Amino acid sequence: MLNKLVEFSLQYKALVLITFAVIAFLGVRAINTIPIDAFPDVTPAQVNIYTESPGLAAEDVEELLTFPIESAMAGLPDVKEIRSVSLFGLSYVAVYFKDDMDIYFARRLVGERLQEVGDRIPEGYGTPELGPNTSGLGQVFWYTLERADEKLNADITDMDLRTLQDWTVRLILRTAPGVDDVMSWGGQERQYQVQIDPLKLIKYNLGFTEVMEAIEANNRQVGGQYIDQGSEQFLVRGLGLVKNEADIGAIKLKSVDGTAVYIRDVATVTQAGALRFGAVTRDGKEVVLGMALSRMGENAQSVVENVKDKLETVEKALPPGVVVKPIYQRTDLVEKAVGTAEKALIQGSILIAIVLFLFLGEIRSAIVVTSALPLAMLIAFIMMNQMGLSANLMSLAGLAIGIGMMVDGAVVMVENSFRIMAERKSEDNGPVNKTAAVLTAAKEVANPMTFAIAIIIIVFMPLFTLEGLEGKLFKPMAFNISFAMAGSLLLTLTLIPVLAALILKPKEEKDTLLVRILKRGYLPLLAFSLKRKALVMGSAIVLLIGSLSLFPLLGKEFMPQLQEGSIMWRVSSIPSTSLDQSIKIAKNIENALSEYPEVETTISMIGRAEKGETADVNYMEVYTALKPPEDWPGNRNITELAEDMRETLEEVAPTSVVAFTQPIQMRVEELISGVRATLAVKLYGENLQELDRLSAEIKEVLEGVEGVADLSLEANIGKPQIRIEVDRAALARYGMNADDVLTIVRTGIGSEPVSTFSSVIIPDPPLPLAIRALRVPDRQPASNCR
Repeated sequence: MLNKLVEFSLQYKALVLITFAVIAFLGVRAINTIPIDAFPDVTPAQVNIYTESPGLAAEDVEELLTFPIESAMAGLPDVKEIRSVSLFGLSYVAVYFKDDMDIYFARRLVGERLQEVGDRIPEGYGTPELGPNTSGLGQVFWYTLERADEKLNADITDMDLRTLQDWTVRLILRTAPGVDDVMSWGGQERQYQVQIDPLKLIKYNLGFTEVMEAIEANNRQVGGQYIDQGSEQFLVRGLGLVKNEADIGAIKLKSVDGTAVYIRDVATVTQAGALRFGAVTRDGKEVVLGMALSRMGENAQSVVENVKDKLETVEKALPPGVVVKPIYQRTDLVEKAVGTAEKALIQGSILIAIVLFLFLGEIRSAIVVTSALPLAMLIAFIMMNQMGLSANLMSLAGLAIGIGMMVDGAVVMVENSFRIMAERKSEDNGPVNKTAAVLTAAKEVANPMTFAIAIIIIVFMPLFTLEGLEGKLFKPMAFNISFAMAGSLLLTLTLIPVLAALILKPKEEKDTLLVRILKRGYLPLLAFSLKRKALVMGSAIVLLIGSLSLFPLLGKEFMPQLQEGSIMWRVSSIPSTSLDQSIKIAKNIENALSEYPEVETTISMIGRAEKGETADVNYMEVYTALKPPEDWPGNRNITELAEDMRETLEEVAPTSVVAFTQPIQMRVEELISGVRATLAVKLYGENLQELDRLSAEIKEVLEGVEGVADLSLEANIGKPQIRIEVDRAALARYGMNADDVLTIVRTGIGSEPVSTFSSVIIPDPPLPLAIRALRVPDRQPASNCR
């Protein structure tokens, strides 16, 4: 069959040339359309479920929300594992499916099951929602919304910035192709607050529940069908939605001797910031952060470019004094990583072309052989595009590894063709039928050459069997090498013989100068080895055993360390740390890092944002963007810089544990272990106190292990609580029940929304539409809760 293929190619040379011209065109198009990223996306088929229940303690979240959701998801088909985190006010459940599960089908299955779970969750404790359809590496673009000048634009509040982010910037960026969602983090969500004075309630003999009921009853919009007036029909609308603070204050609570008592008589109605579970600071000041999330399977580079195009529209929509500043974009790393791979491929191709010329000694032969390189790569890109693989460091590494092997078959084919042409030239001393000579040469080497290339491909077969994280990392490399080698085989049997017949010239075959020099040293060594076979074999075995004995001494790393050009710090404080204290620590860290001339900017993400992070306010991630290395003073590398910074941060934040990592590396580590660490020890049980005690003992043991750094304990307990237990007998004496007290705890202290209104339309920007009833204007000590 191989001989038939060669014969066909040599018979229809023009057809072969046209065919590979089309293949080259398709390959170039594949390069321009193939997804490009810095690193393979190792995220499994994963569906995240978030349930927010403001004010609910972690143990209540676990019992009332997380456990019912986990139990329901366990029965879904093709589920590999389920992970969950229960935090103060938030339940997070991640459902991992098998790798071949379609993500949209998986989300549909989870969505259907969540409808059943909703009946098992008590009313008022939150509604489970699916997280964005993005991967663990989906945060492709970060930006901050800031005042252009802190002094000149001081009238722009943090609430104004967050409102602009939620109702202007976010809505525009979500329309960018490939963007699944845009997260908002930091600032303060604007809301209407009814700040009730308990003493005034006593004065007018009113209860807290009566205020809530009055707000709910006086904030409605109804339809009255229609009324016919003559030959026309008029729609009837009942408009009772409150529109501003004055409308809320004018709601009547009761009448005393014909005099109405309004909400404004017992409370202050104002616009203020909602309770926060996170904040963002940059270079020592609070800002609002936005994160554009790439939809799963999208080209990260294209998504970033689409977002940047939309930023032009955003800048036009922002009021004077507010600016958008990009912080992090995946394209920077993509360009570095892919540029490195491209540089390696180009340099390798040039080097191979030079070596081929030096050994072949004939420019025509070198041109024919070298032509196999770019075409084999283009064939590999076509196959990558068809298989849905992205161009990244791992997949392009396959081409870099196989770049020398791609020309093996072409070298054999061209050398044998040149030899036969030279022999026939010397025999007949007349014109040589080059096509016939090439056909003879190809038939001699087609079978052994095919087997040689097939063996190279078979070597990578074990990598094709890898699954999960290992498969996502190493399969692209194996596929790419196989594609390139298969392409080189096809070229060697079709195009290379055609080019050899068209380009090569029959002439005397002789060694080049380089080959003659090498033979002078090689031939005596070969003769020596053949005379002393036992010595050579024994030496080879000794070297093999010696190399195997050194293998255990080599360092081992599952994943290559990618120098991303930036630093991500993980800073954990004690569990009882307040948000204000974390903000203070973040500002101190940023001010300390700003003293380093290598630092461009530093941004701290404290606690959690909406649907995307599972952290409490005692934890923060500090992203430090560095200047280009050529602008650094001195000659230290990023590892030395990070160690110096770590020592500084340990002095600035002595009560916190500081760990160094990188943005993508951190996300991959979370995907591997489920925690924010490279290695983790997990302990399972039902008694939190016992787990905490055993964890402390394990930590003491691990501290003695050589090479361990940044060791920290993920606390399960330690968050202080104020417990308000209901005394039902005492309540009965006052004509009250448990619901009256729990309503005050949930709404008066916990600030749970008691009503919403969705038709408020005011000048730019629009307000979040929520009313919250607060006990007092500001948060008071625990003693005031009595």
